[in-house]
Amino acid sequence: MNAPLLRTLGGYAAASLATALPWPLLLVLAWDEWGGAAAGLVAAARMAPYVLLSWAVGTLGDRVRRDRLVLATLLLRLVLLAGTAVALAAGSLLTAVLLAGLAVASGLPAYPAIGAAVPVLAGDRRARATDALVTIEVSAWVVGPAVGGLLLLPATRAWVPGLAVALVAAAVVAVAGVRLPSPPQERRVDGGLGPMLRSLAGNRPALLALATAGLVNLVASATALALLPLTREAWDQGDAGYGVATAWLGFGALAAPLLWWLTGRRATGLLVLGGATVVAGLTPVPGIALPVLALAGAVAVVVESSVTQTVQVEVPDEHRAGALGVGDSVMVLGALLGSLVAPALVGLGGPRLAFVLCAGACLLAAGAAQARRPVRASSRAWREASSGASMGPVKTPSS
Repeated sequence: MNAPLLRTLGGYAAASLATALPWPLLLVLAWDEWGGAAAGLVAAARMAPYVLLSWAVGTLGDRVRRDRLVLATLLLRLVLLAGTAVALAAGSLLTAVLLAGLAVASGLPAYPAIGAAVPVLAGDRRARATDALVTIEVSAWVVGPAVGGLLLLPATRAWVPGLAVALVAAAVVAVAGVRLPSPPQERRVDGGLGPMLRSLAGNRPALLALATAGLVNLVASATALALLPLTREAWDQGDAGYGVATAWLGFGALAAPLLWWLTGRRATGLLVLGGATVVAGLTPVPGIALPVLALAGAVAVVVESSVTQTVQVEVPDEHRAGALGVGDSVMVLGALLGSLVAPALVGLGGPRLAFVLCAGACLLAAGAAQARRPVRASSRAWREASSGASMGPVKTPSS
C-alpha cells in the first residue's frame, strides 16, 4: 500500500479506537450512579447516531473534498473527547455521555468518505485496502471497548479519557496533508441526499449487498446475545465463560485478512458463516465452539468487505460516499434488530434454536446470492468505479 493510504487507514484506526474507548467507563459510571436501565440507554447512545444519521451525513463525502471532510471529523472528535475528559474530571456524567455521543456522531462521515476514495487512492491494491478498512471499522467496535475495559482497573481508570484524546491527536497528525480522491467540482452538484437515494433505489446489486450487510450484523448481534444463555445453560461455564466466548467472537474480526481468498465470494462467505454459526450453537463443549466463533467473526468482516466493494463498483463516484453512509445505518440497524430478536428466540426454544435459526438465515441468503452468481469486481469494473474522481495535482497509482 502507498504512504497516503497507510496514513489514512492508520489515522482512521486510531480515531475509531479513540471514539470507542470511553464507553465501558461511561457504562460503569452510569450503572453505579443511575442504575441498569439508564446504563442501557447509555449503551444505545453509542449506536443511535449510526442508525439516525449515517444515511444522511454520508453524502457529505460526495459534496465536498473528502480529505478536508475527514480532517474536520477528526478535529471535531478531538474537541468533543477533550470535553468528555473535562466533564468526567468535573463529575458531570450526563455531560460526558452527551459529548461522547456527539463524538461518535461527528465521526460518521469519515468511513463513507474514505471508502468512496479507495478505488483511486489504493490503485491495484484497492480490494485489499477495502478489506483493511472494513476490518478496522468492524474491529473498532470490539477492540475499543475491550481496551477501555482493560483500563478500568483502579490504577489505570483515570487514563481512559486522556488516552482517547491522544489517539485522535495522533490521527490528525497522520492524515494532515493527505489528499483523498473526490468527485470533480462539476459533478458535485449531482451529489446530495435526494439524488443519492434515487440512484441507490434503482441499483439492485447495491441494494442486495446492503441487505446482506444488515443480515450479517443481525446474525452477529443475535448470536452474541444468545451466547450468554448458551454458556450458562449448555456449557455450564457461567458469566466468565460468556466473557471468553464473546472475546473469541469479537476478536475473530481481526483475523479477517487471513481469509483474503473469500473476498468477492459473498455466497461462499455466507455459507461458511452459516456453517460456523450452527456448529458453534450445537457443539456440546466450548473447546470446539470457541475457534469456530472466531471464524464466524472473521467471515462476517469478509462478507461486509465484499458488500463494500459492490457499492464501490456499482454506485457512481458522486453518490458513493452517501451509499456507504446508508450501508452504515443498515448495518447498525441490523445489530439493533438482532439485539431485540435474540431474547425472543431464546425464550421460544432456547439458545441452540437461536443459533440454528441465525445459521439458517445465512444459508438461505447464500443460496440466493449463489443463484445470482455474483462475481469478483474485474479490473475494468474497478477502473469504471474510479472514473471521474479527482485528486487535484497529486499523482496517484494507475488503476
